[in-house]
Amino acid sequence: MFNACALLRHGLQVAVPLLSPLWVGSCVSSPGHHVSKAEAAGGLEGRLRTAVELSFARGEWDDALSTCRAVEDARPDDCGAHYCAFIAQSMQAVDRINDFLTPHSGLGLVGLAIEMPKLDSALADAVKAADAVIAGSCEYDLPTLPLRVGAEKDPILRGDVRGRWTVRDAHLLAALFSSMRYVMKGATSSKKVPVDSSQSPAMPPLLVDMQRHLLAQDALLFSQPADPTVLRGGWHDRNGNRVPDGPDELLVDIFEPGTDKRIFDFSTAEFVKGEALPASPLTPTASLPPARCGYQKFHIDDVVSGSEVSTTDGMSFSPDGTRVVLPLMVKGKLQIQQIQVMAPDGKDRTCITCGQPGNNDGVRYRPGSGDTLLFVSDRDHPFAFGNDGGGYGQELYAMRPDGSNVTRLTTSHVWAANYHPNWSPDGKRIVWGRTEDRTWDVDVADFVSDDKGMRLESTRRVVHDTTWWETHGFSLDGRRVITTNTRAGLLATDIYAVDVETGKRERLTTAAAWDEHAHLSPDGRKLAWISGRARVAPVVALSDGSISPVYDFMWIGPGIFFDLLPSAGYSTELTMMDADGSHVQRLTTDDLIVADNEWSPDGRRIIFRQTDVGSKSSTKIRILTFDDCR
Repeated sequence: MFNACALLRHGLQVAVPLLSPLWVGSCVSSPGHHVSKAEAAGGLEGRLRTAVELSFARGEWDDALSTCRAVEDARPDDCGAHYCAFIAQSMQAVDRINDFLTPHSGLGLVGLAIEMPKLDSALADAVKAADAVIAGSCEYDLPTLPLRVGAEKDPILRGDVRGRWTVRDAHLLAALFSSMRYVMKGATSSKKVPVDSSQSPAMPPLLVDMQRHLLAQDALLFSQPADPTVLRGGWHDRNGNRVPDGPDELLVDIFEPGTDKRIFDFSTAEFVKGEALPASPLTPTASLPPARCGYQKFHIDDVVSGSEVSTTDGMSFSPDGTRVVLPLMVKGKLQIQQIQVMAPDGKDRTCITCGQPGNNDGVRYRPGSGDTLLFVSDRDHPFAFGNDGGGYGQELYAMRPDGSNVTRLTTSHVWAANYHPNWSPDGKRIVWGRTEDRTWDVDVADFVSDDKGMRLESTRRVVHDTTWWETHGFSLDGRRVITTNTRAGLLATDIYAVDVETGKRERLTTAAAWDEHAHLSPDGRKLAWISGRARVAPVVALSDGSISPVYDFMWIGPGIFFDLLPSAGYSTELTMMDADGSHVQRLTTDDLIVADNEWSPDGRRIIFRQTDVGSKSSTKIRILTFDDCR
């Protein structure tokens, strides 16, 4: 006869993919704080190892950490204890992070003020523990660890982490935790973020630390292909050519509970190590009609200013140019954005979604008829976070210009965002970004409005890879979509055109700066976008192509803050060039942050948001009018 508990303990240490806590509990109970010095001196083996793994399986991070620290104290060279402590402290930090991811039912401002220092401390402890793991070149085999990110009721992610935790994992998590600390410090203070002047270029210490960990992570990731039969994640060389390229796969060993299905399934996604494509014109100028304007003389008027502008993203002119539509903050029990229609001078304002549920933004008039407003809302996902710029829990909707006949166009899981929708010039198709497959994909669909209602048909995925994509519209002929992408390197944002049928990429900008939000003028001659090239910040060292964009599906959220928070970040200016890439000119010179923008149907005006990171009163919706038009 065999000893069932002894067999289970052996299985825990090598290969058991799932645990039954009730059965395991009959064999051993978690030791919690009761570890003798003599037993700790024996290292994290035997009963202690089994008990720690049971604590992890149950989500009892404090018990696991108590045991691991007891062993660390007795055996400072015990790699297993170091890694065990790192995992436990990382999970404690994740639990605190979850408190910040449920804005519709979460802590509130007072709670955030109390909890944020605790979260910062937890993240700092986890980074320190990661450094101990890295210094000892430690690894750790853990059969299963339950992971939840987001609200308990409807999380962004719920899965089992399985297999071997490596030095590369420690580098990756340390980089992520350092980035979170930087974002919190910068987003909650109006003071300048101090930089480390001993570094060249000088960056905030937390970003220097992040850069160090990511460079080391990259070196380990690409040094040896991963074996998909051994759970340790990494680069799977699927075509066997020993070169990281498109047909390969990124393996992340987080599984749907009770299954062998990876939650982050990149088996059909293009693997992008990094590719610096040459500059390419969108359209040769000679093939376009004569310009409507000289684009040299213009003036700028303010439409709306103050805190109600906030994070406004997505706005547009009506087809006849007499109205503009944009989301503004509305105060109530919760501060949310609601869609408002007004004259271009800001007068005669009407809120058309006030009284409707959710955060509503990212709004565009349908070209031509103007009979439909396309917009983004989280109204059907109560634990959503973010807005039209990205997040989770956003869906696409359509409604009539007066706010009636609201129709949901997409149906996605709560973890997904549907964001940045834009119309084709003829108003028959839309392009938008979608994260349903936990990647930043580009989708195109036909928009249909008939006696059966409004809906999307013939949806097709244009791009599916491991980098970040954001959508901004179509070329004049509708054959290509205008996007932002980080293919050239970690957070190296450039403007791209992507062929809707073939998926071919063309890189329209190549500056070492933040380029984003490109929109094509109605005559197809000009691209207007936001660019940081006027003040290239030291933080460009993160996006100079030396770090792979293979994890940019994860980095882009905090990455935006790296670039746009003072003092490590850029200012961005409204910038314009010919569609062939020539005649680049800066339209604003305010050293602030210009965000989304859109052309008027006659090509004479551009509406845009301009933000001062240090003063809400300086945040504005503005309209630039060209004065030298025919």
